Amino acid sequence: MDIRSFFCGASSSKSPGHSSSSDTEDKIDSNQSDTEFLEPSPAKKRLIVHEKHAKERLTTHEKSKKITASSLKYNKKWEESFNWLMFDKNFQGAFCKVCRKRGISLQRTGGTWISKPFTNWKKAIETMKIHAKSDIHLLSCEAEMAAATALQEGSVIQQLQQINDEEKLKNRMAIKALIRCTHFLARRHIPHTTNFDELIDLIVSCGAEDLKGVLERARLNATYTSKVAVVEFVEAVGLWAEECLLKRLRQASHFSIMADECTDVTTTEELSIFFRWVNMDGQPVEHFLDIVPLKAIDAKTIYSALVEFMKDKNIQISKLVGMGFDGAATFSGKHNGVQSFLKKISPHALFVHCHCHLLQLACVQAANATSGIKHVYITLTTLWKFFHYSPKRAESLKAVQQVLDLPELKVVKPSDTRWLSHERCVVKAVKASYSAIVTALNNIYEQTHAPEALGISKALAM
Repeated sequence: MDIRSFFCGASSSKSPGHSSSSDTEDKIDSNQSDTEFLEPSPAKKRLIVHEKHAKERLTTHEKSKKITASSLKYNKKWEESFNWLMFDKNFQGAFCKVCRKRGISLQRTGGTWISKPFTNWKKAIETMKIHAKSDIHLLSCEAEMAAATALQEGSVIQQLQQINDEEKLKNRMAIKALIRCTHFLARRHIPHTTNFDELIDLIVSCGAEDLKGVLERARLNATYTSKVAVVEFVEAVGLWAEECLLKRLRQASHFSIMADECTDVTTTEELSIFFRWVNMDGQPVEHFLDIVPLKAIDAKTIYSALVEFMKDKNIQISKLVGMGFDGAATFSGKHNGVQSFLKKISPHALFVHCHCHLLQLACVQAANATSGIKHVYITLTTLWKFFHYSPKRAESLKAVQQVLDLPELKVVKPSDTRWLSHERCVVKAVKASYSAIVTALNNIYEQTHAPEALGISKALAM
C-alpha cells in the first residue's frame, strides 16, 4: 500500500454515528488535503531552488565557453565577405591568396597574410578590413585582374594572328619599340614603371608615326603601356639575355665560377653568381647570371645553391676548372669551405683568392704601418663625416662649388674592403674640388667657429 492510499483509506473510515453528508464532504476535500500533505517543506523548497539556480549557472557557463571557443576559430563565412581569404590546414591559419600568389609582402607586417599565417581570430574582422584596404593588396588585385583579362583575351601573339599581314608587321614593330624603351630604362637604372609612359609620349611626339597609329587604334586595355606590361617586357628581355649567355656558356669547353654573399635592404641573404669562360674567338669573357636567395650563409647551403643553380640551367659541373671567392672561411676553407665541396665534384678545379681583396688588405696594412699615409686616411674619413652627417654643411660645400664653377661632387667614405673607394674619394672628390672644400671649411669656421672645420682645413693644407 502506498502513502496516498493509506491516508485516503484513513480519511474514508467512518464512525458508527456518522452521516452520509460527511462522506460527501470528505470526498470533496480529499484532493485538497492530499495536495497539501504532499507539498515539500520550506527547507526542501530552498534546496530545490538552490539546485535549480546552480544548474542555470552551469548551463550559462558552458554556453559562454562554447561561444568563446567558437569565436577563436576560423569562420568559413568570412570568405563570403572577403573573397581573397583562404584557410591553410597545414599552417592552421589564414592567408590572402591574391597577395600570396603575387609574392608581395610588407616588412612592417612580418609577412602576415603572405608567408606567415594570420591566427589572431579575436581581431579577425578588423584586421581583414585593414588588409583589404592596404596598398599592397590593392596592387595585387589589380595585377590579378590584368592577368585574368590577358588570359581571357589571349596572348599578344594570339591577338596578332587575327589581323592581316600588314597590321601584323606594324604591331610587331610597335611591340619591338616598346621593348626597346623598356630595355633603355633598365640599362640606365631608371625606374621603368613610373617613367615608361612619359618616354613613350616623348618618342611619339618626335615623329614615331607607326607607334602612334598602333597606340591610337588599340583598345584602352591593350595599349601595352601599363605597369604590368612593362614588368613583363623587362622579364622577357631578362630571359632572352640569360638564354643567350647560357647558350655561349654551354658551348665553352671549360669555365670558372665566382660568387659572393650579401644582404639586401630587406635583410634577405643572397648569393650573386658570375661565370668566366673563353668564347669562340679565344677571348676571355665574364658575365653575371643570377642572384640566388639563401636560407642560411653556411658553406653547405651556399654549395647546395651553386650546384642546384648549375643543374637547373643545364650547366655541366664537370667543366668547372676555377673558383674565385673571398678569403672568408665559409668560401675558402680547405676542409669545410665551399671550394672544398666543389673540388669533390670537380677535382681539377683551382681555388683563387680574389686578388683585389688581397691587394686591398695589403695596402691597408702597409698604410697603417706608415704614419703619413695613415694620417691621410684618417683625414679623409674625418672629412667625409664632417659633411655627410650635416645637410647644412653639405649645402654650403655645394654652393661654393657652384660659385667656383667646379663639379658638384660629394665626398665618399674611404673603406678598408672597397678598393675603389680611395680612388673615388681622393681623385674625383677631394682633388677635383680641393679649393671648394677648403673654402667651405673656412666659411663654416668663420660662421660657427667649429674647431673640426679649422682642424680639417689645416690637415688638408699640409
